[in-house]
Amino acid sequence: MPKGVGWLHTLGSATLFLLALQVVTGVALSLYYVPTPDHAYESLKYITQTVPFGAFLRGLHRWGASLIVVVAVLHMVRVFFMGAYKYPRELTWAIGILLLGVILGLGFTGYLLPWDNRAYWATVVGTSIVESWPVIGGFAARILRVGTDVGIRTLIRFYNLHTFVLPAFLGWLTLAHLYLVLQQGIAAPPAAEGRRVSRSTVRAPDFREAYRQEVEEKQRTGIPFYEALWKDGVVALVLFTLLVVMALLLEIPTEKVADPSDVNYLPRPEWYFLFLYELLWYFKGPWMVVGTFVIPAALFLALLLVPWLDRRPERHPLGRPLASSVAAAGIFAAVYLTYLGATAPLPPSPTTAALPPGGPKVAVAATPEAGKRLYEAQGCSACHAIRGQGGAAGPDLSRVGRTRDAAWLARFTRDPEAVKPGSPMPPYKDLSEAELQAIAAYLAVLR
Repeated sequence: MPKGVGWLHTLGSATLFLLALQVVTGVALSLYYVPTPDHAYESLKYITQTVPFGAFLRGLHRWGASLIVVVAVLHMVRVFFMGAYKYPRELTWAIGILLLGVILGLGFTGYLLPWDNRAYWATVVGTSIVESWPVIGGFAARILRVGTDVGIRTLIRFYNLHTFVLPAFLGWLTLAHLYLVLQQGIAAPPAAEGRRVSRSTVRAPDFREAYRQEVEEKQRTGIPFYEALWKDGVVALVLFTLLVVMALLLEIPTEKVADPSDVNYLPRPEWYFLFLYELLWYFKGPWMVVGTFVIPAALFLALLLVPWLDRRPERHPLGRPLASSVAAAGIFAAVYLTYLGATAPLPPSPTTAALPPGGPKVAVAATPEAGKRLYEAQGCSACHAIRGQGGAAGPDLSRVGRTRDAAWLARFTRDPEAVKPGSPMPPYKDLSEAELQAIAAYLAVLR
């Protein structure tokens, strides 16, 4: 091992340890879980309340899913700032980014499996976001939902993706990643490196021989592998202890069983998707695709292609001011958006959701066409999405007419608290009766 390899280099093995723990606990949970709407919720209750150590096992899996995202992202950040993605580790980095994508995919597909209100409506919003993608959005959303609505087939599809398809990709990518790490060795910290060999500093094919000589020199002056291995073991033990404490002391948040008719539920994704969720407040209407597709796709491609975009031999972060500053700004933006998403349950400007008190009244006909115009004028799209257009703080209303008639929708819009106690939706008591009936007529035809 090169000199200078320290505690930060344990993040890779820590991610591998947590992946293995997720596989073991996930397989154990699958022995009792039943992936159908009639039994999914109850089977998790059975695991938690009846199966010996079931609550503990479920806690390890639940909190491990969050911890693995933290550790994997920290590992990626460490590799980036130490420039360890440069030659000859370009492919190792790219596979690592794909692995991170699979881990996030496992988090997304696993979110629906508890089949409570939180899981159901967050998945409705998530698949609606996919539906907003250009060209492939409608097809991709239908593949995920297995139709037009989130239902029994969606749950079975997500279960199969979570337990069979994505783990297969995870296994092969992990093996490829480990093989490349073993073949290329651990990258020395920038401060400990001697010559800097890259395709740009040594002419091909001589650069391969020059790099081989540099690696051999570092191996002669490096440290035995076991001196670094004990650090990996200590970190794994600390992480496992942390998960045990969390599984024993923290209660897994569970809400009532999924209710597709609960149109006033405010969904919220898992914390590691909050920064993407928060983007929806800044890109509305025809610009929504920027937040749902353009920025996430650009971010993923930029991460995937970093080794080919930055081919200079310098690896120290201070020697790469542009790359380091862009990365630092991106990390700050993601953390800030996550904070906003976690602390602001309503839109950044919720006052836009209602007309000013005492504002002018306009005579309207109680027709769906007039209701659609009022829906937009009242700013309802700041909270609700219809056919992939609108905000995500409130439930998707694309098919609300299937479960609620116009009379119920009018009463609920006028005074949500009176119809459903505890509703977070603001009342619209300043609307005239004709305006109210027009909006209700519009919502009732959404099927």
